[in-house]
Amino acid sequence: MVMMLFILGISSIIAFAFIPKLKKQKETKTIVTFSIILLLATALNIGVALKLNIPSPFDFITFIFSPIKNLIISLTK
Repeated sequence: MVMMLFILGISSIIAFAFIPKLKKQKETKTIVTFSIILLLATALNIGVALKLNIPSPFDFITFIFSPIKNLIISLTK
């Protein structure tokens, strides 16, 4: 629980440090992208802190490319 609060605090500090600068420069798209990435990173870090089972990105890549690999192998035989 303490780690979760620590992660939320650090994420808030990062947001408060960068978003006002981006608002001054009127970088709306950058603010949206930054916020989405920060939110995703915060959620993943909280999941790790709570010891949740977070799948590896390699599993998704393997799921996508294994049928393509099998197709290429079958075409070259």
